[in-house]
Amino acid sequence: MKFPESLNGIKALVLGGGISGNSAVNLLLSTGAYPILCDRNRPESSSIEYLPDSTEPNALPEISLIVKSPGILPSHPILLYALEKKIPVFSEIDLGRHFFQGKILGITGTDGKSTTTSLTAHLLRKDFSDLQEGGNLGIPFTSFCKNPISLAVLELSSYQLDDSSDLHLDVSVFLNLAPDHLERHKTMENYFLAKLKIADFKNPNHSLIVSEKIKDRILNSTQLRCKILSFGRDSKSAAVVDENALQIRTANFIYDISEFYLPGSHNQDNLAASILAAEAIGGKPKSIQSQIPLFKGLPHRFQIAGEKNGITFINDSKSTNLHSMLAGMSTWKNLEQTCLILGGRPKQEDPKPLYDFLIQKIGCVILIGEGRPAWEEGIRSRIGDKLFAVETLNDAFDILKNGELFSASKEKQKVRLKNGAELSSVVFSPACASFDQYKNFEERGNHFLSLVESFLKKIQ
Repeated sequence: MKFPESLNGIKALVLGGGISGNSAVNLLLSTGAYPILCDRNRPESSSIEYLPDSTEPNALPEISLIVKSPGILPSHPILLYALEKKIPVFSEIDLGRHFFQGKILGITGTDGKSTTTSLTAHLLRKDFSDLQEGGNLGIPFTSFCKNPISLAVLELSSYQLDDSSDLHLDVSVFLNLAPDHLERHKTMENYFLAKLKIADFKNPNHSLIVSEKIKDRILNSTQLRCKILSFGRDSKSAAVVDENALQIRTANFIYDISEFYLPGSHNQDNLAASILAAEAIGGKPKSIQSQIPLFKGLPHRFQIAGEKNGITFINDSKSTNLHSMLAGMSTWKNLEQTCLILGGRPKQEDPKPLYDFLIQKIGCVILIGEGRPAWEEGIRSRIGDKLFAVETLNDAFDILKNGELFSASKEKQKVRLKNGAELSSVVFSPACASFDQYKNFEERGNHFLSLVESFLKKIQ
């Protein structure tokens, strides 16, 4: 499907409001189109034509196309009606792509895509000073797609990609793959194929950056004419992470990562992907190298929330599934000195990898929210009295304040866990959705930050 050459005078239904839908409405207005917002909430502006999303499809006015917001399920009655009546349906990303004239670098994956999108944009700012990052990261593509900029760096979710036609990106990144959003995609194969739509396989000038862990699966799934570049620890990768030497080696440069701020091997992988993507789109190695020490990460993604008396607090509220938590914690130093706070609303995932991981000398675990009935029995059978199950984050910090998880002896203000190890970190990496107690992971992470701040003020 292709957009009409001109949208002037065309009546378009925008299905779903929010940041994405409202941005699409504004763009359509700027082109001379007549947008109708179809959403559960009436827009604040009375100048925009509005229909509730419960409108019967047969009652819709005559429309030429639909722009679908990513949160709308494919089974929505209006979308089924559009399929029957052959009304073209586009994503907000499709709409933005129709107008954008610069290069586009797109990033997807189950975990780490927000960090990698922001990091890639950061590495490229010296060589593309006018670039704009956005997409699923928070700034809709349609809000800046008509601007005369040279490069857009877009985070693209599986929902956005599933809804989109061929996007013809210049460079794409597929970071990793693990079970997620299966309530929408139903199967892992559907989820994988949605993610795979980020690549322009038939274009020999297109570069696809992938983890070495999923490279073979991609090679076996489709015929490629594009360039495929892998990152990881295999010496044959296009970007080789050398954790001991603190280097990332590509064909063009040996990058020093000794001053890279973000902890964990998973973030070194994200950096390797960003470096390959930056090189592929035209970034100069020396410019990229100079930017590496300056990146401080995003809020709620393995963010250092505070430090005192040798104890570091980590806010990883963005960890909304087991794969994300395990990616960060599996390379965490000194697990036996770590208190891990888990919980929230678990997703449809096999918990066995969680149980297997926790046997690895974890200092202690505090389990909160709807994770308690789902995981408490399985975790307790592995780590016994090193598990503390409570209802809320406030309760978790009460345990910290009251010293319940510590042994009776404390030497020179050093806190020792029941396993005798000195506590060195408290990591909040929930591995669950936030919706049991919070609006989103940001609200949850901000609550954790406020509790850390209060806690640190009270300890000596």
